[in-house]
Parts: sequence; C-alpha cells; structure tokens
Amino acid sequence: MNRRHLISAALVFCVLGGGAIGSADAKDAGFDGTWTGVTAKGGDIVLTVSGGQVSYVFRGASVPINSASISGKTLTLSVGTLQARVSVTRTGPATANYSYSDPNGGSAAAVLTRR
Repeated sequence: MNRRHLISAALVFCVLGGGAIGSADAKDAGFDGTWTGVTAKGGDIVLTVSGGQVSYVFRGASVPINSASISGKTLTLSVGTLQARVSVTRTGPATANYSYSDPNGGSAAAVLTRR
C-alpha cells in the first residue's frame, strides 16, 4: 500500500469516528461493551468499546476520535476538531462516570451504564 492509500485509509477511519486502544487494555480495564447515558441537557451518549476499537456517538452523530488511552479504570479520548477531552471512569462492573470538556469552556457530565 502506498503513502496515498495509507493517508486515505487513516482519514476514512477518523471520519468514521473510530479510535484504537490496546485490546488487552480495554478488556483488562473492563470497558468492552456498549455504554449509554444522557447529560443533564439531554445529550444522549453511546460509547462502544470492542476488540481495541472505540466509537463515540453524541446526540446521534458519530464523533471523530483523535486518540484513545486507558489508565487504570479511566478511558480518555481526544475527540473532534476542538480536541475536546472525554473521560470515562468505571465505578462498577456496569457503571461509569462520563465527563466532557473542550477548550472553549464547554462541559458535560453523565452516568453511563453498560448495556
């Protein structure tokens, strides 16, 4: 595969909203599955972690993931063109706290449950 194809593949991957993390990291931290919740302002969240891949949907729209990492019980994402930060910290086997913040002062919080 030449450089042009690699760049095209990377752009398609980013546009589709997927992010890669170590599959062992995701499994060991207990994140595999689909996590859902709603912010105080009614923004629905769907975060899916499977096989080391992460997808993030907010208010029905896929959000591009720039990077994803796991440290302990926290999954951290850099998302969108604003390079906003999403943190998801597991609080139990099927619950997690979600927080969003962006450089423009935007923020949101929610409790996520695994379906």
